[in-house]
Amino acid sequence: MVRDWEKHGLSASVQHQLWETLKHHPKGLTVPEITKELGKQSEDSKVSTALEEDAHFFALADEKWCLAIHQPLRWGFAGTSKIAEDFIEALSLVPGAELMSCAARNKDRLPQAQEFAKKHGVRKAVSDYEELAKDADVDIVYVSNLHPAHRDTSILMMDHGKHVLCEKPLAVNASVTKEMIAKAQETGLFFSAALWTRFFPATQMVRSLIESGKIGKVHHFHGDFICEMPEETERLYDPKLGGGGLLDIGIYPLSIASWVFGRQTPKVVSAMGMVHPRGVDNLGLVNLKYSQSEFASVTFAMCMASSPVEGTVHGTKGSIKLHNAMHCPTKISVELSGEEPWVLDFPLPDKPESINHGSTDGFNFGGSLGFVYEAMGVHSSVICGKKQVEDVGRDEMIMLMEVADRIREQLGTSYPQDGPLQKLTAAMPSLTS
Repeated sequence: MVRDWEKHGLSASVQHQLWETLKHHPKGLTVPEITKELGKQSEDSKVSTALEEDAHFFALADEKWCLAIHQPLRWGFAGTSKIAEDFIEALSLVPGAELMSCAARNKDRLPQAQEFAKKHGVRKAVSDYEELAKDADVDIVYVSNLHPAHRDTSILMMDHGKHVLCEKPLAVNASVTKEMIAKAQETGLFFSAALWTRFFPATQMVRSLIESGKIGKVHHFHGDFICEMPEETERLYDPKLGGGGLLDIGIYPLSIASWVFGRQTPKVVSAMGMVHPRGVDNLGLVNLKYSQSEFASVTFAMCMASSPVEGTVHGTKGSIKLHNAMHCPTKISVELSGEEPWVLDFPLPDKPESINHGSTDGFNFGGSLGFVYEAMGVHSSVICGKKQVEDVGRDEMIMLMEVADRIREQLGTSYPQDGPLQKLTAAMPSLTS
């Protein structure tokens, strides 16, 4: 992934030109080809040196990665949800992806799986998850059913030798998450959370700017994810279905905070909020303390009018803003002390006319064409023999779920899958401790 562009002294405009050049060549380019292509726009001689020293920019400059996305990988799909519809259409843009098989949760829903297969070009629909797990024509399964079903479905797939990409959150609590990761370690298979935000070029640029020290020492991150979610959406308001705003949308700003502060475990977690009459969280205000000088504040809600989903990283020399929507960002702005703000845009790839199954630019959800970044990253990781994606580590996923457990403990919500939540602290200290 992208690292250390600043150390080569590349201007913001040249960095943006690099992104544009790489992005529009999905088959990959060698370093000389990239430099030649970029030469049409810029004479900056630093580009060649930068690429040669750090040839994994955007992963597309890495010859092994470029070849990997063209190698065949046979995909199966456990769940026929709206998010699965969006993911599979983006996945179809990966040259080596073969859409082999799909299943809904039981035989009664076979017609639904058959319709899904017909609509999205999947070669066949099977009767249930067990038949999918036994399908010899499938290498990896994308699990996108309801949160509480992630554990059993993922473990079933791994027990039958399938790699697994599981939608976020991996599970409803840290204990179950650990079970799933233990199974992945036991089987030696690829297993990862589908935390798509990490794969966006804009997110990678933010991390690069932080690591380069461009905005100085980072002291604070703030992120909001507030949107109105109708109570008719049963899965969001039923504890038995893993409902609540925390696991559905709150996990995004929490994961970005973790990304900003180098995947540290927060020393203090302090939360307050509102609980819906049915027992799920529908508003949360969370403060995190990573060290004596590193803090994050996160707000999530599904009971208020929607507002821009944005986040800001604050450092001693400046700040970086992830513009709406920060969980699938295509625009960031950097404001340094004493300088004019500058903006970097990372537009999504061009959408094929064939994608037209939803009401939001052909998708069910905004920004879903960006699933292609995650799809390419996971596809190439499996082909290259990796067990996880570098930027979505298993230990961090456990940590994030432990943080979520602590938040739910303080908000007073629970799921049927919970035992007594582990008391990580006898009494939660304030952020001033």
